[in-house]
Amino acid sequence: MSKNIISMKNINKFYDDFHVLKDINFEVAKGEIVVVCGPSGSGKSTLIRCINALEDIDEGDIIVDGLDIHQNSKNLKQIRAEVGMVFQHFNLFPHLSILENITLAQNLVKNRSKQEARDIAVSLLKKVRLEDKADAYPADLSGGQKQRVAIARSLAMKPKVMLFDEPTSALDPETIGDVLSVMKDLAKENYTIVCVTHEMGFAKEVGDRIIFMDEGRIVEQNTPNEFFHNPKSDRAKQFLNEILTH
Repeated sequence: MSKNIISMKNINKFYDDFHVLKDINFEVAKGEIVVVCGPSGSGKSTLIRCINALEDIDEGDIIVDGLDIHQNSKNLKQIRAEVGMVFQHFNLFPHLSILENITLAQNLVKNRSKQEARDIAVSLLKKVRLEDKADAYPADLSGGQKQRVAIARSLAMKPKVMLFDEPTSALDPETIGDVLSVMKDLAKENYTIVCVTHEMGFAKEVGDRIIFMDEGRIVEQNTPNEFFHNPKSDRAKQFLNEILTH
């Protein structure tokens, strides 16, 4: 039995004539924290969205926790219940309170009782340091607070994998630190995490492995120490020079 919880083999994806993912082979071990970085338009977000079939692929196989998610729609439903996804733009329900946002899927997907779902939601709001916002609505919160609620909502499903798609890119600079702090806490708790981000400090501190993408390909992958101090490809050297000098 493979220790990899995510396995993507020979993945190709097109948007009409545009070849957005090119021969991707990508594996993530259980408990591993993988940071995916690269320039805009390199295919990072598409890669992560393929893991739980928010994007379809044209060629290849994706196995998540032993299930092929592109061959069987029943598998897809099960995987979506086990793979948490935190988006760039929060995707909270504006007409529901923060507590209701976190309990809704627990009731509908996990069939938990209202009390059990509420207890889990309250404990997770404490975890993301927003216990005083349970009765507030999304419009009452800052972007950083909304993102922490989105993380709590994903955690409420007790996922085996957490996917983060540029979770801080839509935030004001002063709120980014609070979100990264919560993500660092998760990293210490043995979650399997795949995170697309431009936050290189977070990548250095938390990542077990860095994946660098450009033009739809995985150009380089290595430990954070090796990637940042001894990049192998000219493209990675150029990227790091640009991003670390701004």
